[in-house]
Amino acid sequence: MMRSVLFITVTFCMTGFVTGQSWGDSLRIGKKYYQEKQFDKAYKTLLEAQKLAPSTIDLSQDIGNAAYRNEDFEMAEKAFRAAATKDNDESKNAQNWHNVGNSQMKAKNYPAAIESYKQSLRKNPTDERTRYNLAEAQRRLKIQEEQEQQQNQDQQSQDDQDNNNQQEKSDQQDKNNQSEGDENKNQQQKPTEQGGSPNENANSEPESKLSDRKTERILEDLLKQEMQTKKKVRGMESGKNQEQIKSGKRW
Repeated sequence: MMRSVLFITVTFCMTGFVTGQSWGDSLRIGKKYYQEKQFDKAYKTLLEAQKLAPSTIDLSQDIGNAAYRNEDFEMAEKAFRAAATKDNDESKNAQNWHNVGNSQMKAKNYPAAIESYKQSLRKNPTDERTRYNLAEAQRRLKIQEEQEQQQNQDQQSQDDQDNNNQQEKSDQQDKNNQSEGDENKNQQQKPTEQGGSPNENANSEPESKLSDRKTERILEDLLKQEMQTKKKVRGMESGKNQEQIKSGKRW
């Protein structure tokens, strides 16, 4: 019975010893990976060390450095921000905010980087590196905004051009439809050829006009006949008069 209790106690103590050392071993291995520039392994090992470490141990800065070198800038920003909020040392706090800004610069989040550098300068106004980075972030933000403005203008111009082309196509289609409609209308109004219906002759005159012309022709013919008759009558009378003169008789 005593042996059983002793074994359990010793096992517990040994387990506690191994567990207490594992986060420190992971920390040392993680830093070794970092020095060997195996940043992916360093990041994962340091992250594991933080999980095993007591709550009083903060490895955020080491994790942020490894993530930054591994080009995981989103995780680096989170780690440096966590370190900045936990550390009460003004100098270290300023450095962590500087690193937050660097991570945001790499991610091309220039507005956020500007605010982080300003936060760092509030903690350490004499840091020339941070001041330079702040000016660089402001310069890049201006360039980014100009590029976005130019892209928007180009896109607007392209949209306007597309709309104009679409309108031209629509107008041309309307003209084509109008031309086809006029052509069909002209074909319908075209005079009939041989074998066509007389009613389809667009040049045919109204029936009333034909009647009037026919009447005029008849009257003209009658007038001509009457004139011819009068001429004949006059000719006959003229002949009789001539005969009377020759014979000396007027009857």
